[in-house]
Amino acid sequence: MQRSNIHQIVRNASGESQPARQLYDAAAIEDAFRQARERESGLTLLMLSTADGRAVAEDSALGVDGRRLAAMANSFLTLGETVSRELALSEADYATICTKLGNVVLIRISADKPLTLTAVASHDVNMAVLLFHARECAGRLHALLPSRAG
Repeated sequence: MQRSNIHQIVRNASGESQPARQLYDAAAIEDAFRQARERESGLTLLMLSTADGRAVAEDSALGVDGRRLAAMANSFLTLGETVSRELALSEADYATICTKLGNVVLIRISADKPLTLTAVASHDVNMAVLLFHARECAGRLHALLPSRAG
């Protein structure tokens, strides 16, 4: 028996869930990423991940570990949402990280299960431009993801 079959049997027996990537339409997500990158060539990373930090899809020119980044991005966005609640502000729409070498926008997408879009752009992309394209991509993703019933 091949190693992957054994791993699948052990995973099923132990109650592990299937990889997050298998729960969503990868081709449609990749198409949304492609559209965003066509509209703004300075985007260096787009990643969709679950709220518990598992990568669903990634389009990156950065060579980073998507699994680690997914976990950190979701933790950062969750912290921003918590700070917003603690300050009695409205729900956080997004969180940003700004550096001299580039910027990051994290957007929560409400679907049947909450997801996070991480968008990164090089320093030559204005933060407002990055935010515009990230929100546009999040809207396209929201439209194609399964939504909450009721």
